[in-house]
Amino acid sequence: MQKGAKSLKLLKQLDEHLRDMNVAWHLCGGFAIDLFLGKETREHKDLDITVSFDEMEVCIDYLKAKGWRIIAPVGKGRCVPIEYALSSNTLYFDNIWCYREGAEFIKTLSVEGPYEYLEMVDRVQQDLDFIEVLFNKVEKGRFYYLKNPEIHREIDKAFVEIENISVLSPEIILLYKTRNPGNADYRQDFALALAELQQDSRKWLEEAMKTEYPEGHPWRVK
Repeated sequence: MQKGAKSLKLLKQLDEHLRDMNVAWHLCGGFAIDLFLGKETREHKDLDITVSFDEMEVCIDYLKAKGWRIIAPVGKGRCVPIEYALSSNTLYFDNIWCYREGAEFIKTLSVEGPYEYLEMVDRVQQDLDFIEVLFNKVEKGRFYYLKNPEIHREIDKAFVEIENISVLSPEIILLYKTRNPGNADYRQDFALALAELQQDSRKWLEEAMKTEYPEGHPWRVK
């Protein structure tokens, strides 16, 4: 990415912040696509990283010790404090939101018992004030696409290093973005990154989309 780019500065801050976390973490989402492309292509609303389910609690303990407030989205628009989510035998979550107390970009709409109904205010992330952690499954040397266990990637191809930051491979990020074809930003990410993928990565993405969308998808790997 261009030297001096605002997003590169933020990513370096993230890397420094997580340096002592004894957990393998990997950048994903729109920031990761820009890092792959080597340039800022658009503004981004949040920072996303991915961590293995096996290391989830270590990751959470580290972020709590760093002073983050952590909540878990548990479906139907509900969020709960991470402590409640971890102690529940019935709630499922595969990602967490980490933000600072009093953050103005997260609004509480209502509270029902342990459940909070929140709204994320549309904004551009410029400071290290929010991290979304998405948990993934890694087993027997393979990374599994959480939405469909039939889709997986060899671990040495699932993650790449760019600018000394470990990144979820762009073809896997693009597959996740196909879940929301109406999102214009995601559509742009898909088009720009697809054009830069190596043949092996394009082939993997094409086959993964055929598996996930046997009746077709509006985005095509050409």
